[in-house]
Amino acid sequence: AKQVTEVYSVGMPQAVELIRLNLPEKNDRKAAHTELYLYMQMAEAGDVGVAAAVGKRYLLGIEGFKQNYKKALQYLKIAADQNHGGALALLGYTHCLGLGVRQNLDTAYSFFVSASLQSDPYGHNGLGYIYFHGTSIQARNLKLAFHHFNESAYGGCSDGMFNLASMYLKGIGTTQSFQRAVLWYTQALDRGHTPAAYSLAIMHLNGVGTVRDCDIAVNLLKTVCERGLWVTSKLQQAYQLQDARPDLSAWMFLKLAETGHEVAQMNVAHIFDHGSATLLHHESVVRPNLTDSDHRWNKIFAQRFYEMSAEQKSASSELRLGDYAFYGYGLAAEVADSAGSDALDDGEEVRHRPQGVDYDAALMHYRKTTEVKITGQWMQPFVAQAAFNLGYMYELGIGVSQDLHMAKRFFNQCLEVNPSADNVPAKLMLILNQFHAYWIRVPHAEKLMVAVRTDGRCTAILACLVGSGLLLMVRVLLANARPPTQRAHQPVPVGEMPEVAAAVEDLRRRQAAVDAG
Repeated sequence: AKQVTEVYSVGMPQAVELIRLNLPEKNDRKAAHTELYLYMQMAEAGDVGVAAAVGKRYLLGIEGFKQNYKKALQYLKIAADQNHGGALALLGYTHCLGLGVRQNLDTAYSFFVSASLQSDPYGHNGLGYIYFHGTSIQARNLKLAFHHFNESAYGGCSDGMFNLASMYLKGIGTTQSFQRAVLWYTQALDRGHTPAAYSLAIMHLNGVGTVRDCDIAVNLLKTVCERGLWVTSKLQQAYQLQDARPDLSAWMFLKLAETGHEVAQMNVAHIFDHGSATLLHHESVVRPNLTDSDHRWNKIFAQRFYEMSAEQKSASSELRLGDYAFYGYGLAAEVADSAGSDALDDGEEVRHRPQGVDYDAALMHYRKTTEVKITGQWMQPFVAQAAFNLGYMYELGIGVSQDLHMAKRFFNQCLEVNPSADNVPAKLMLILNQFHAYWIRVPHAEKLMVAVRTDGRCTAILACLVGSGLLLMVRVLLANARPPTQRAHQPVPVGEMPEVAAAVEDLRRRQAAVDAG
């Protein structure tokens, strides 16, 4: 661990990104490579922000850019010519550490001064380094070194946090404070600073500034060792061979997994889980012609590494173990003696059997996933999914007593944990939860009839309804018995009334006689 820390302390080794194969972003690696040329064209065309970003990625060797100090200097100079603070600070780093150029602290000092005038935290850290060591033109000044490290730390620079913690630890340029040293080492560790992890491990191991805790110290030293050259080179090879030679890639991940590398454990479990490799099968088994039995064995192989990863607080692995219990994948272990009891005795025997559907185990794993401390953005979708699964089980009463309040709580947690995602299922389930709550409050038919018979108000309402119905029926009957209104106004033909016809004829004869006389 000390050797690895020294490598990170004196330079910028090639960074190896911990790619988790179960993340959607891993499928974008090829697309990212196709965009490199576009980014370089934009940088060369004078885009200051893109030029500084490309130069930084070449300098550190991250996000698809292979470490190349010459190209890093080329693009950083493009941005520095436009007075970009970050590019000026990184150029200071290259001259300070001799990365791609001859080491020259005086030149580095001029770049750091220009960057610090723009309040760049890396510029302040570089100035602190110059004042701490001194140069041919700048005398050593520990007070100024502390000041600039402090500015850098509060600006969010992990190197500045580490250097500030080191000054507090040794009492150089300020009053000694082990507690503040632990605080700033922890802040730097949260940003992935390897030397900070080693320093914190030594402090926990010896109980300096904190409670002595060997477990924490061992885990921190393990973190440092996993960033060493041997581990990072194996990881890089495994990533590169994933598509061309999946079995060899799985073998490399498997070896790292057995050493305790959490990301390798999760990756090899993911490979077996999805049938991407037949490494542990008989040589006659080839992809993609896998039978149902082959897939069941893959689940069993994957389960072991998911369990190893989950022990190291991996949210994705814990979630997947919950899915295994929910759907009945993998194996279950039971301890029993010769009499078949669960007593732990000298005659106990561990038996493995195919794991059936176990809702209790699924609930346990999902709960453990929701309780995992989120230390990276990649964890948010898995914790949110576990919260949704718990809400779904409480909503429908699967493996647990139905509890709509608990279901609502977990659905809301799903939305809160991963607010940037399009959580349509969780929103729909919250709407369903509201309707479900209203529906449950509606009494059953038997209770409703009892209430109608015993409640006087219900009887009065029923009597009013019956009376209103009877009055309506009487009105309809009377309306049908009355002659239609329009019939009184219609003319009646004379031929249909004989008496009237005779009278009219008699009147005509008399009128004719009068006219003749």
